[in-house]
Amino acid sequence: MRIPTLLVAAVTVFTVTACQASGTTSPQPAEPETALRLAETNEYETLNPLEYTFSITSKFYDSLVAVGGDGLEPELATEMPVSNADLTEWTVHLRDDVTCSDGSAFDADDVVAAYQAVLDPATASPLRGNYELVNSVRASDSSTVVFDLATPYAGFPVLLTLGIPAAETVGGSILDSPLAREPVGTGPYTLTDWQQGTSMTLTARDDYWAGKPLIEQIYIGFVSDENARAQRLLSGDFDGAQLSPLVANQLNGQQGLEIFVNPSGDYRGITLPESQPIFQDPNVRIALNLGTDRQTMVDGILAGHGQAISTPITPSFGAAYNADAAFGYNPQQAAALLDAAGWTPGSDGVRAKDGMRFSFELMYFAEDTVRRDLAQAFASDMAKLGIEVQLLAVDRPQAKQRLATTAFVFGGGDVPYDPHTQLYTAVHSSFADFDPNDPYSNASQYRNPAVDALLDQARAEADPDARAADYQQLQMLLVVDPPSVTLFALDHTYVARNLDQYSPIEHVVEPHEHGIAWGPWWNVASWR
Repeated sequence: MRIPTLLVAAVTVFTVTACQASGTTSPQPAEPETALRLAETNEYETLNPLEYTFSITSKFYDSLVAVGGDGLEPELATEMPVSNADLTEWTVHLRDDVTCSDGSAFDADDVVAAYQAVLDPATASPLRGNYELVNSVRASDSSTVVFDLATPYAGFPVLLTLGIPAAETVGGSILDSPLAREPVGTGPYTLTDWQQGTSMTLTARDDYWAGKPLIEQIYIGFVSDENARAQRLLSGDFDGAQLSPLVANQLNGQQGLEIFVNPSGDYRGITLPESQPIFQDPNVRIALNLGTDRQTMVDGILAGHGQAISTPITPSFGAAYNADAAFGYNPQQAAALLDAAGWTPGSDGVRAKDGMRFSFELMYFAEDTVRRDLAQAFASDMAKLGIEVQLLAVDRPQAKQRLATTAFVFGGGDVPYDPHTQLYTAVHSSFADFDPNDPYSNASQYRNPAVDALLDQARAEADPDARAADYQQLQMLLVVDPPSVTLFALDHTYVARNLDQYSPIEHVVEPHEHGIAWGPWWNVASWR
């Protein structure tokens, strides 16, 4: 368990291993007097900040703009970025008191190298689609960076949340980069140990520009099985973990543990890839939406920790959210639409049309209990309509290989701090052609010229009220012609102990990423 600040005696800790279930443990070095032990759902595929935003990389890398308790705030920038009159040029002034973990001074060259690498197709960064409107990035001097855009974008600061590595470490493709295993950035922690498949240890930097973090060491154990995470929390092996809502509720109040809940822009849904003929008729996609009982999913699967939604814009977006753009649960209307579209029940109860049965496979990540339960609930709802859904538990490589042709329980909201980044890559037709380097963007292969036009218009709108109105209208278009079955926005649930030792423990709107980089620990470097 976490060592209280006043306790100076060292203790012996144990490695999380596959053998531990049978009682075998391995000794670890003594922890410093302020240490944190967290259980992570999955081992990280990479620590390269140019591949993922808002993951554990935030402990190794700072960004120009960061997520704060009240929204976006400057981090490596001295102030929030400023634009020219037509929103096509954005200038960022940089801090001059920052060093990277390799001892090099942080300056504009580091920023330029990072963003140019993301823009370079040879890097094969999955983040590249978010930056397709950036024409160039340049340093006007060592402490000033200028971004030139191809089109006006009022919400551009949200794209300045990319972690910045030292310039000399940037190069080659994502797969080839040493940054995948050897982070070199300006962040508060360094990687001091990585036992592949078992654990990772982060150590606070003495020379961090914002001051050395109080939590000197963060030990992360990789425990994919949720029941094992829960049991090891109860036994005191860990101080905290992310858990599904049902399990988090069960642990709340036991052995000094408490549930911690954050709102998010994270959402779940079912892709309907239009490469499959059964999903090409908009009325069929509407029927699937009407036949899905979202509120029962929220109440049951999420234990109430979420909100039923019908488009990717979640209530966390405030004025841009349109509560009227919603599908109610109406299986009778859904059945009527399917009948009218020519999909009629066969002798086995499964609908068919022109000799084709309405049957399809639905993938979900095998280790994700929420997605598993969601897939089962959706399949049950579809069965009531005469639609057969065959469930497939897959790993991430399998999902990426089959996304072009197979329905999938997807998650969205990677950068949910502006409606543009929430919607654009999810539904704009420029991402409709399957890209194996970016398989999750527009996974339904959706094309709608009216949606494209309004997305482009809203991105360039400077007036906040007019911009919010554009996004409200967009949501109505996505109900008339749905690309997928969007189900609910999640509140992220965590369980932790001894949080009252530290401050500030703040709630924050989270992105799709919801491992132990977030929850009550999202600002761990600022704890006092």
